[in-house]
Amino acid sequence: MSYSQQTPVTYDALVVGGGIGGLAAAWELTRAGLRPLLIEARGYTGGLVAGGAIGGVRMDLGAEGFVIRGDAITQMVDTLGLEVVGPSGGGARLFLPPLGGADAGPGAEPDPARGWRLHRFLRDSYLGIPADPLADDVVAVIGADGAARAARDAELAGSVGTSPQDPADLAAFVRTRMGEAVLDRLVRPIVAGIHTADPADLAADTVAPGLRQATARLGSLQAAVGEMLERRRARRRGGGAADVTVAGGLFRLTDALRAAIEAAGGRVLTRTGAQWLRPADDGWEVGIAPTTRGATPSAEPVAAGPEQVVRTRRVMLACSATAALRLLAGAPGVDTALEVPVGSPIARFTLVARAPELRGAPVGSGLLVAPAAPGQVPVRAKALSHLSVKWPWIGEELRRLHGGAAPEQDEVHALRLSYGRPGEPRPQVELDDVLNDVAVLTGVRIPRADVIDSMLVRWDGTLPPVTPAYRERTRRLLAEVAPLEGLAVTGAWVAGTGIAAVVAHAREQAAALAGADSTSRVVTPEGRV
Repeated sequence: MSYSQQTPVTYDALVVGGGIGGLAAAWELTRAGLRPLLIEARGYTGGLVAGGAIGGVRMDLGAEGFVIRGDAITQMVDTLGLEVVGPSGGGARLFLPPLGGADAGPGAEPDPARGWRLHRFLRDSYLGIPADPLADDVVAVIGADGAARAARDAELAGSVGTSPQDPADLAAFVRTRMGEAVLDRLVRPIVAGIHTADPADLAADTVAPGLRQATARLGSLQAAVGEMLERRRARRRGGGAADVTVAGGLFRLTDALRAAIEAAGGRVLTRTGAQWLRPADDGWEVGIAPTTRGATPSAEPVAAGPEQVVRTRRVMLACSATAALRLLAGAPGVDTALEVPVGSPIARFTLVARAPELRGAPVGSGLLVAPAAPGQVPVRAKALSHLSVKWPWIGEELRRLHGGAAPEQDEVHALRLSYGRPGEPRPQVELDDVLNDVAVLTGVRIPRADVIDSMLVRWDGTLPPVTPAYRERTRRLLAEVAPLEGLAVTGAWVAGTGIAAVVAHAREQAAALAGADSTSRVVTPEGRV
């Protein structure tokens, strides 16, 4: 480690990392009257919330929505003059194997789906866990025997699966309370699709905050899910939808955050990374330097120019775990010997194609494919989103650019297919693979000649599984950082999964770093009031 001898440049605060957590933190600091410097080692801000043009329409390339938890993110969206909306398209589907592994009878026509069929998401569920295990839509997916086993959850004591000695992973919790059918045919496909991890590798209290505690308090998991759904309905944001986004695309939120930070006097620098951190008189010093891409697109950027020293009373580390731990090595009393899990390689292939047969939205807003042993799944994709149906502004813009004045005249559609599961090698995805999967999942075969545009985006290792052991270790690390005045850490690797959790944690840490609770302040387009 080398320290620059340059005269330090002083800022009110320094935020390291320009993803959604860093932007939310810097924005919160401006609400307290500060003018932070935000640095991002990559060439853009937003992190996993990124937009790009496909077929002439700007769309989300990474995260496209969030689950409402509390009001940290919705209050921020409102303040920035944006709107929370839910998806269209009649809901999502699950693509599941036949119950009991039944095959087509002799003489049946060849079935490219191998007996796998679409099922609607349950009407009343959370992460696939039903509020009423005997509801007709639950029985249709897991069968009468599976539903009867799940219903026995109501007969178990609230302490079963929730006591300190019980396993803390989500799979064990669901299996103990409701059985294998709920876990395998409902929870596992949904959790694997959302978190790119198996429920056995995820801490229940991180993926579903408060659910185990509510189960213990109310006496059953189904009652806990019912209570959670009632609270969600009471908030009624995005038309009451569980998963929502920002009208026009989630990337509009990160764009607006950056604009608001700069309008309030903050400064944002991309291709600039923090190299080291050390205590200084009345605060901290951080060495920053220009950066260039690492060895691969997913690798950490590397320094590529002379260092400059920043002196500040407030440092917020909102970068990746690897970068944050490297910087925390310069903070006294912090044990940085933390083994960070590596997320699965993710590939997302978006295509815009002329396909009038998709007008009827055969898969609704999209679908998740249940994980299964290699060779048993009839497609390679793990998920499909019918973007031009799910988010109407995409369909409207495609019609404007490529013809068709009304929805019933839709000919051009946008689809996104996701690839990459835990334990599998980095997915290699070609257009022909995608078109074959589309044909099996939707029943519509799109000729290559009808594809207008396409884009493959990779997010390798960006969603590490939050195991119970890892969650406990990051708690201890945050406790070691807490006594160090003027230093805070945020980001998905310590805040938990999901955009809402990251934003809430970042805003909370930034408000504390500013020295006061700033949630009562309001930002208008004209400035702070």
